[in-house]
Amino acid sequence: MEYLYYLYPIRTYLIVAGTPDKPNPMTADWVVPLSRKPPLLGVAIAHKRYTKKLIDEQKDFVVAVPTMELLKDVWIAGTVSGAKEDKKELMSVTFVKSKSVKAPSIRECAANLECKVVQDVVTGDHTFYVGEIVNLSYGDAFKDKPDISNFRFILHVGGRDFTNTGNEIFRP
Repeated sequence: MEYLYYLYPIRTYLIVAGTPDKPNPMTADWVVPLSRKPPLLGVAIAHKRYTKKLIDEQKDFVVAVPTMELLKDVWIAGTVSGAKEDKKELMSVTFVKSKSVKAPSIRECAANLECKVVQDVVTGDHTFYVGEIVNLSYGDAFKDKPDISNFRFILHVGGRDFTNTGNEIFRP
């Protein structure tokens, strides 16, 4: 078994590049918080991905937080190339203009973190983008903390297998 699978299950996100007229979302598991001040996060994207080309061109992206209700769209975003097909026509989500970046946000997602690229690092077969969060929009899933009782955040197990966070809280 490849070593990466020992890190799973892991949260799944949509990385959105492009514009509201020609959006290109892709599925990404490798998203990580990096700093609170300034607010930074990182995402690793394979060199062969069309999303990488778009991020390199416009120097921004959105990290959209889907819930289990969007699993079909998450699958499409991760298995269809935006270089070959218009994902906007295949997906059932609504792409909306972001406030601070060119890349669009997704109305149906629980949150959208708008990021401007501040650094990129080649890490083997991926580029690791460091994004400064310049705007954040969210709905009821994030009032005081993530609401796992009423919202099912997606965890990728591997391949076509996904699960969710459930609603139990455990404390040591």
